[in-house]
Amino acid sequence: MGIPAGELRHRVTIQHFVEQRDEYNNLLDKAWVEYKKLWGKIEFLSVKDTLAAKAASSETTARLKIRKRTDITTEMRVLWKDQVFQIASPPKPDNENGEIYVTFELKLLELE
Repeated sequence: MGIPAGELRHRVTIQHFVEQRDEYNNLLDKAWVEYKKLWGKIEFLSVKDTLAAKAASSETTARLKIRKRTDITTEMRVLWKDQVFQIASPPKPDNENGEIYVTFELKLLELE
């Protein structure tokens, strides 16, 4: 069984932090650049889940569910609408067979 149509309705951008080089191959500053645009489901934690996360010393504020991938890591971040999230956990596989989707715990970032 797969993911129901319409469940992954949020367009998210995955970014990674890479070194930038100019046309002469001179090293510039590191910067966040787009890695992939994916369909996913962003779900903010309920009050109960937030309290449980705080009790476990976690700052998780949301979850991202996407189709199974192995190339997304905790070194990356997620953009959705005008919000930026740090990926706070390794991917958690689905409960069916581990091959349909993965879920990431996210932490909302405050940008300067």
